[in-house]
Amino acid sequence: MKRIIFFLVILSLSCSLFAQNRGIEFYLYNSDNIRLLESSLGYQINPIKYGSMEIIGQSSWEERLNFNQQTRISRLSSSFSYYKYSLIHGISMGYESLYDASDLDPNAYVNKNGNIGYQLWWNPIDSLSMGIQTNAWIRNEQDRYLVGNLLKSDGLQISSHTSYRLDRDKVTAKLSTQTDHKKMDWEAYQDLAANAQMTWYFPNIYWDSRISVSHRQDDIYNLYPGQTKEISSYYKQDTQRRNSLSIISSLDYNPNEQFVISLNEHYSEKRTKLKENIVRNNGEFFNELNLVLDYAVHPNLTLSSEVGHQLAIKDFSYAENTRHVENRKLSSSAAWEYSDQDSLIASVGINLQRTFFPRNDNRWDNDLRSRNLRLGWKHYLWDIIRLSNWFLYTIREDVYLDSLLSANNHDLKSISYLPKIDILLGDRIVFTQNYQLRTDYTDYHFETERTGKLYRQLGYRYNLIFDSYPYIARSMDNKWLSLPYRRNRGSAFMIDVGFSYEENQYASKVTNFYQIETKNRKYQASLMLKHDIGDFYYSINHLYSWGTWTEYGLDFAANWNFDNGSWLELSLSPISEDLKDIDWRSSVTLNLRF
Repeated sequence: MKRIIFFLVILSLSCSLFAQNRGIEFYLYNSDNIRLLESSLGYQINPIKYGSMEIIGQSSWEERLNFNQQTRISRLSSSFSYYKYSLIHGISMGYESLYDASDLDPNAYVNKNGNIGYQLWWNPIDSLSMGIQTNAWIRNEQDRYLVGNLLKSDGLQISSHTSYRLDRDKVTAKLSTQTDHKKMDWEAYQDLAANAQMTWYFPNIYWDSRISVSHRQDDIYNLYPGQTKEISSYYKQDTQRRNSLSIISSLDYNPNEQFVISLNEHYSEKRTKLKENIVRNNGEFFNELNLVLDYAVHPNLTLSSEVGHQLAIKDFSYAENTRHVENRKLSSSAAWEYSDQDSLIASVGINLQRTFFPRNDNRWDNDLRSRNLRLGWKHYLWDIIRLSNWFLYTIREDVYLDSLLSANNHDLKSISYLPKIDILLGDRIVFTQNYQLRTDYTDYHFETERTGKLYRQLGYRYNLIFDSYPYIARSMDNKWLSLPYRRNRGSAFMIDVGFSYEENQYASKVTNFYQIETKNRKYQASLMLKHDIGDFYYSINHLYSWGTWTEYGLDFAANWNFDNGSWLELSLSPISEDLKDIDWRSSVTLNLRF
């Protein structure tokens, strides 16, 4: 097998005159803990009319210094296809090798696989496609119990697929099936899948429905050591079957241009059954239904409402932790653009979550209710100052029904205020200010050993950005994009200088006041620089944090595009909390197109 593949590689390289798609890529990563080297080869030629030959090679070498572990993976595959009219057929060959050794395992594990196959595709009409593929496999695997002994195996794999598409004026339908069957001496599985989709287009109505079903059966084998010098053997221990079903439907109804009704439902189930180890049998069931109403009362005023229900079940056949989780939500929002790009946004919502465990007499049941209010305001001053403010208020009630867990029952009230100011200076400079004020109050229903908690956070961040692109062109802001600005001339330079501060305080309630127990402060300075000069690009990102803890960070990256789409990329990221102990992380990627 190795000699045949080696011959195919030499043959393909000798036909470079007819090559259409060729490339080699190398990737090298290095740090204090991991070293990784990867390479790949892609080569495609057309040696004869209506014929195509492709070579794909991959290799990977990884070393983990933690356990002195070395892993080497090599893959090489080739294929030749002949296509004419509506028929395509071809042959393929492949080889894969795995080597894994570490201090945790005294014996290195080796696994080598080779295969040869034949493929046939038939496309009688544009909407119908069918195909079948067969592969013969040979495997040599290291015996984990007997050093120097290889366990040999062979087998056959057959897979197929069909797909059909129907297009009419108002209806589109798709149907596809896939099968995969593999049988080796100690590996066997059957995989079946089918997918169907149908879409209807009617005046003011759009309906889309998709269904997917699958079945997989695996034979489970265990390796048992031989006696003294006897060869180890695999024995079949169990059979596992996994079935899944997924149905997704959506309906959009537009009675007029101002009103839209959307109804979406998603149902799925997964079942796992074993023939012998039945205690692992389980099932997962999920259903979600959402109804969304959007109504444009005025071109500048939009109302939206959403109602949703979700039910998830994780069912274990012989375990007490079978659980049901039910979620119900209701929310409404209003958005008013009272002038050009100036707007007010308000939303309210309530979420109810119920978790119960029916198999253990509901001892772990839990109810969770959340109510939230969001108010937002965005306003422009003189077109160059953008103000935005968000006010958030949330109440969360967490209740356990069982008396043994009721000490955890509590209410959490959270208040946040998030103002932001962006000042545009010309078309290339912007000064941004972000602030955050947050307070959380936790009140326990039964204050025995636990007392109320308080959490406060104060933070702000300033950034001064210069972008010669210019900045306005990258801002993605409709208001600023309407302002006059200079055009880019093929090269751009950007620098971002930032400073931020954050303080967190944690307190406990004592009689009628809160006593601060712990707090931390974090100051951070950053510098980011990006510059592209023709086909060359580099960036530098420096970070320094101090306060309760200290952290250093530096990221350097460079990219050079050259000669017919080839490119070279470098990166360097020294990370440290102490300058005496730096983890130098670096990578190099080389992609050659020839």
